[in-house]
Amino acid sequence: MSLRMEKVNSELRKQIMEIIQQEVDDPNIGILSITRVDTTADLQESKVYFSLLDENQYERVQRILDAMNKFIRATLGKRVRIKILPQLRFIPDDTIRYSVDINARIEEIKREEDEKKAHD
Repeated sequence: MSLRMEKVNSELRKQIMEIIQQEVDDPNIGILSITRVDTTADLQESKVYFSLLDENQYERVQRILDAMNKFIRATLGKRVRIKILPQLRFIPDDTIRYSVDINARIEEIKREEDEKKAHD
């Protein structure tokens, strides 16, 4: 990825996070973090990955973000100077949950190996 695109993604992530924190008045969102933004090279679309403290709420929060997409994008357009303002697509980021699952599985394997060694 080019340095320019990294800067675009970083600025979009920062601004979207600020808009959600400061201007979106919906207590149903809870504790949300924009983890990363991946924008296509032609600036047509940005995938906005988000994570939540309560992972049981991903579907509900995604519906809220989708419903507020036009407002978030319009507000973003007032804050960011960019030739083309990409369409936003909100996507739950499950990398944290995935890494927790991997770590749990590794610990389980270690425990099984330790038990096996203890019985030998």
